[in-house]
Amino acid sequence: MTYSHPMREADRISVTSGEPPRPVAQYLRMSSEHQRYSFANQKAAMQEYAEARNLIVVKSYLDPAKSGLTLRKRKGLQKLISDSVQGLAQFKEVLVYDVSRWGRFQDHDESATYEFLCRNAGVGVRYCFEPFDNDGSPMSAIMKHIKRVMAADYSAALSERIHRAQLYQARLGFKQGGSMTYGVRRMLVDKDGNLRFLLDHGERKGLQTDRVIYVPGPDEELAIVRRIFRMFVTERWSISAIARTLNAEGVIGARGRPWNDSRVRYILANELFIGNYVYNRTTRKLQSPTTRNPPEAWLRVKVMDPVVSPRIFHAAAKAFGANRGYGYDKKDMLRALKSSCARDNRSRPSSSISVRTRQHPLATRSTLVVSKMRSTPLGT
Repeated sequence: MTYSHPMREADRISVTSGEPPRPVAQYLRMSSEHQRYSFANQKAAMQEYAEARNLIVVKSYLDPAKSGLTLRKRKGLQKLISDSVQGLAQFKEVLVYDVSRWGRFQDHDESATYEFLCRNAGVGVRYCFEPFDNDGSPMSAIMKHIKRVMAADYSAALSERIHRAQLYQARLGFKQGGSMTYGVRRMLVDKDGNLRFLLDHGERKGLQTDRVIYVPGPDEELAIVRRIFRMFVTERWSISAIARTLNAEGVIGARGRPWNDSRVRYILANELFIGNYVYNRTTRKLQSPTTRNPPEAWLRVKVMDPVVSPRIFHAAAKAFGANRGYGYDKKDMLRALKSSCARDNRSRPSSSISVRTRQHPLATRSTLVVSKMRSTPLGT
């Protein structure tokens, strides 16, 4: 593959004057967005660019398979900035394929800031395959800002297209990411809807045309799921007691892990067990923090036969809604309290704290009310 770029006058002089090549670094970032940004293509292009301008690459900074949206996790760019600012760079310029490889930052000033840090430390940034020289001229500044806006807009538009595609696939009942759930399995299907095979934990589909659907898990796991609902709703066990009992009986949880309160809660709140796949509860676009969507934005699709009846599922949901703190019995609360006091170097709860209980109207488990006893002498 041949790359061409108009040579500056200063470059022509350095090539023909017999001067030794000037040392430069190169920064390469590769994501999965397009093959033309592979490391091999970037290296070949910049090698040709450097040779034509009497430059020699003495150091490479790489960020393989990293998003250009933030500096986080981009060890290559972080190292480049650090070397430049600390005066450790043995070069005065760094070659970058184009503005998008430097980053697709949604805040355009962020991209400019990182470039300024290098330039202020004496290391200039040269975008090899842009139609402008990064020489600080007004036209260069305008073109560079436009390119940064275009790079950011590309990611924003791509994110929106992906989100719409995921919503469409979810409406058809196809699973869109997420971990494997106890009592449920992932089945791979081909483009014609024919069942292929079950995916194990950590396995992913190999063909872009394949899809993943939910199917009920093994009978023994389904029996445990029904038992958890029965213990919680009918027998009114606490969540911690359910987890403790399952572990004592040697029942293995999801992915071979022991049961705890959060895993039991997840079972009781998961609509898959009444056959519904609920998607779009949360949104996280462009590496931004995860936000919770309003319930009217959730997508709810029937994907398999119920494991438990809707009646018992909604009874569990009602118990959660009536008392958010549901789940800890007296024994577990005392154990947690003792641990907390030990961490705070306080005296033992049995001697300094009184515990009394009251019944919750929807459950037999006790809600603890803890109060410090006064240590003042009697009669004062």
